[in-house]
Amino acid sequence: MKTARWSMLAFALLLLVPEARPEDDDDADVPHVTVYGTATIQVPPNQMIWALNVRNVDPNSAGAAQAHGATVATLMAFLKQNRIAEETIQTSRMQLGENFKFTRGERVAEGYAASTDVQFTLTDFANYATLWIGLSAIPGVQIRNVSMDHSERIKYQNEARTKAVLAARDKAKAIAETLGMQTGLPLAIEEDLAAVEAYRVVSTNIAANVASMAGLPGEVDPSVALGTIPIMARVKAVFSMSKKQ
Repeated sequence: MKTARWSMLAFALLLLVPEARPEDDDDADVPHVTVYGTATIQVPPNQMIWALNVRNVDPNSAGAAQAHGATVATLMAFLKQNRIAEETIQTSRMQLGENFKFTRGERVAEGYAASTDVQFTLTDFANYATLWIGLSAIPGVQIRNVSMDHSERIKYQNEARTKAVLAARDKAKAIAETLGMQTGLPLAIEEDLAAVEAYRVVSTNIAANVASMAGLPGEVDPSVALGTIPIMARVKAVFSMSKKQ
């Protein structure tokens, strides 16, 4: 009877032991180093991305819609008159609804509001002041943001990514040599896209660019300091390590 009980207990314990996975053991046994590589390229911008908002308020919805349509039409005609490429103009977030305002701490409905976001790209920087003044003169139009960019961002992004990989390789090599080892083949490489996008959003909206404007093609409005925009790439890399031969 005791023998049977011991056999059942041994069988139960065997079921609790996790199954061996050779591939996991192989990965765990490989000495490796994990590093991040970052590279940034500074380039002079050749595009201005303008973000506008058109908003009209009226006591009734039909009046708000009609006034809004007229304002948007005026805006489009102004952009066309100033030679803004039609393919760069984009409208979004069209809305029509009750207009609310705060009175004595309370949110009170007052008429109706119609709004549309408009974005366009300017490549002739000499036209900056004309656009700024002209847009500000159209009732209901607000300039939300003007940011810098480059039409060949992908090209520079690829260049920065290559430099980031090389930076990761060199960093891993330096770490390995400090430990008296050497790096081997990469086990994994991945791009940190979240970090790149966050960096891009912040950098393209910096108000002051301090780099020199010397050598930029074409004319630039004297009220604009273009400077340069940083294009960054960041990668995470894992390299195998072994004892030096």
